[in-house]
Amino acid sequence: MNKSIVLVLVLLLAAAGLAFGAAASEEDAADGYVIGLSNFSVENSWRVQMVAEAEYAASQMDEVARLIVTNSEGSAEKQVSDIEDLIAQGVDAILITAANPRALVPAVARAMAEGIVVVDFDNLVDTENITSHIVVDQKEFGRVQGDWLVEQLDGQGQIVAFNGIDGTQISADRFEGAKNVFDQYPGIEIVQTVFAAWDYAQAKRAMESILAANPNIDGVWSQGGAMSEAVVETYLERDLMPPPVTGEDGNGFLKIWKQVSEQYPEWSSIATSMPTWVSAQALRIAVQALEGESVPAVYEIPIPTITQETLNDYVKPNLPDSYWTNSDLPESIVADLFER
Repeated sequence: MNKSIVLVLVLLLAAAGLAFGAAASEEDAADGYVIGLSNFSVENSWRVQMVAEAEYAASQMDEVARLIVTNSEGSAEKQVSDIEDLIAQGVDAILITAANPRALVPAVARAMAEGIVVVDFDNLVDTENITSHIVVDQKEFGRVQGDWLVEQLDGQGQIVAFNGIDGTQISADRFEGAKNVFDQYPGIEIVQTVFAAWDYAQAKRAMESILAANPNIDGVWSQGGAMSEAVVETYLERDLMPPPVTGEDGNGFLKIWKQVSEQYPEWSSIATSMPTWVSAQALRIAVQALEGESVPAVYEIPIPTITQETLNDYVKPNLPDSYWTNSDLPESIVADLFER
């Protein structure tokens, strides 16, 4: 995503009332809980929208007086400092999406020792000394897509696999989940594996080369919406109906999915989701713990899935491609956030 657009989104979030770095006060304590959100980055639209989901959820909860949001700009060292600052401010709970799973362990231990509720999500801290982990099973993410693609191909065909960034755990886990399915079908052959960094441009170049060399690909497994969008557009530019392609809940992919299914009624897809509202769920779990309720050590969110039958419930033709459609945000907030 263009850095200037991200900056505009960050400023909009601040204008909407996010308490970046604000200190807890006696008035807050009387009104409700003060909760910190230690975020490691707002470098893309998913992360910006994730912060907005937490802010909106906090605004709807009487138990929450203030949400303090920090951003470490990708630095684990700064995130440790951010967490220590939140501890010093006397927050009641800290939500964490970690820049580094191990670097934050001592800071989490300090917070827990102070009696602060700590809940992590998205990118987890490598510790059991925490109130609760909020988990989206990335292997299940890949498995759901893999099952759908195998069903579409009746267990036979040559496929291409589009992964994220080589060496990242999320990309590896998603592919492992899908490959565990493909390995059960001898008729399924992965003829090429591509690492396109979840990026439209990289996936577009790769698919153009693949299609030129092998025009008879039977299906494409893609773990990212922008990559899926690029794959589909490569076929459309050649006046070809795409083979079955898996996707994700980015609005750009859902738009082109709707377009293709109207042009070719026999074509459909599936979109799995790493929901931006995972931050809001972390907030809810933290409040439950603060209220003395029992919370699970690991809270797993089932993989949300968009199908042909539910596509129209999610696609937003009037919103940008960078919007993530599996959202709890009201459209009025989304419109301001993405500058419709």
